[in-house]
Amino acid sequence: MKKSNIIGFIVIVLIIGAIVGFAIYDKKDNNAENQNMEYIGPENTEESTNGTIENEVDLNSITSNSINSGIMSNSVINGAIDQNAVNYKGHWYISQEAYWNAEKIDELMDKREDNLISNEEYEAQLKSDINTNVVELDVENYLQNRITFSFELTSPAPTRREAKIDDITVELNNNVGTFTYTDNWGTSGNGKITLKENSIELKLETTRANQGALWGVEGVYTFSYQTAD
Repeated sequence: MKKSNIIGFIVIVLIIGAIVGFAIYDKKDNNAENQNMEYIGPENTEESTNGTIENEVDLNSITSNSINSGIMSNSVINGAIDQNAVNYKGHWYISQEAYWNAEKIDELMDKREDNLISNEEYEAQLKSDINTNVVELDVENYLQNRITFSFELTSPAPTRREAKIDDITVELNNNVGTFTYTDNWGTSGNGKITLKENSIELKLETTRANQGALWGVEGVYTFSYQTAD
């Protein structure tokens, strides 16, 4: 073979080798890029997923806070009288003075029954201003616009007659409820109860009187002093 042919053959081989080598190198680079893309993909997906979850939590939190804020705002707008948030359970009197009078009368009666004071002493002490009608409202339960209560009106000594209605349950609409009742003397009537911010108003009106009744519950009463159960 001539020398020139040999040199030409070697050049062709080198060119072919260079082409093959470049192709192999380019393929490795592409594989590496694909691997990097596959590796980065899950991370990006995870970051995206985490971002979505965090956003959902934030949205839920914001929504919850917005709802709570709305309820509070409505309470304020309505005069801050959210009646369901007020604890009406307990004993109610028309005033603090009426409550103390009732306590003093009960104390005197207990002393007389225990023979700690004579009947004369008992009657003498009852001649003071404490010997008045004792008016008491006992709210036994209040929940979700439903109230259960009992009412008692006691006349002054020496008779101390009691007229009462027990276990009245009323559905309220805008803090007002109506009902019918029959007291312990057999007298029937219509009633209306109104819950206010710091008081309860009770109206009792006779519709059928028992002729033998010696006492009754009829009247309009505003209770402004509350004690615990």
